[in-house]
Amino acid sequence: MVHTVADTADALARALDAPGWLALGVLLHLLNQVTRGRGWYAILRPACGYDERLRRRDAIAAWMAGAAAAGVTFARGGDAVRVLLLGRRVPEVPASVLAGTLVADGAGELAGGLTLIPVAVAIGAVPAGHAVPMALGVAALLAVAALLARRCRTPAPDAAGWRGRVARVLARVGCGCSALPPATFVRRVTPWQFASRGCRLAALGCFLAAFGLPVTPAAIVLVVFAQGGGRLVPFAPASVGAGAAMLAAAFEPVTGSSVSTADVAAFFLGTSAVLTVVGTLVATAICLRAAQASQKAGWSWRLAGRRTRARVAAAPRT
Repeated sequence: MVHTVADTADALARALDAPGWLALGVLLHLLNQVTRGRGWYAILRPACGYDERLRRRDAIAAWMAGAAAAGVTFARGGDAVRVLLLGRRVPEVPASVLAGTLVADGAGELAGGLTLIPVAVAIGAVPAGHAVPMALGVAALLAVAALLARRCRTPAPDAAGWRGRVARVLARVGCGCSALPPATFVRRVTPWQFASRGCRLAALGCFLAAFGLPVTPAAIVLVVFAQGGGRLVPFAPASVGAGAAMLAAAFEPVTGSSVSTADVAAFFLGTSAVLTVVGTLVATAICLRAAQASQKAGWSWRLAGRRTRARVAAAPRT
């Protein structure tokens, strides 16, 4: 463990000595989040009834803050942060509807991820025998999202008790899932998700170059699958360790390069550390700005209330 930490620190120091690739990778990573948040905004608008209080920058900021939270908490911690931040902008929209839009966004991302599986098999990043189970797993998740979307077509029962409450929550989640028809989703959301994926792949290539590892399509796709496999572990620090172990074990056989396991693990851990620091700073700035906006809104409501009471007191009595 001591050697792993020391190797990671040495690799990060070497990357910081020539920070050009590292800085470009961070910028592309942030651009990836911006484009993904822009696609989510297209789903949110109809789900929130085209409420004018929901602005594009609010959706993007909430997405970026959620991405940072997911990097330091657990897998779905980021989604909770997104719902919390946007719930302040549109308080009339139930949190379950906002959660449904995240389900729809995730389903679209999974569907786009299916296109990477044949590419990964072709370049040897994923064994051909593993491709079918992976595709079936993604298809099963998409089927679950489709079932949730259909819930909004059936009126929620008025029955009391926990079953009725659960059914009503699922119905609202379904409304968030199906806010956009499939054809409209493909036209308005899918291009942003593919742009986000392109920025992510380019950012990974920059990070590989920053840490002195070979920048090849096989290496980039392998990092993508290592990150995805690591996220199966729900707690963020443990997921980073799992992803690093997966990448270190498969990097040399897949890429055919003679890179040491320590260097590969140092790349994965070092990149995760840099993105965690950057994401935490961005999320802190977003949350502080949201808190200041809420405080100003509170003061404006109080001032309006005082003026109203003053006008009522000064009104002539009849």
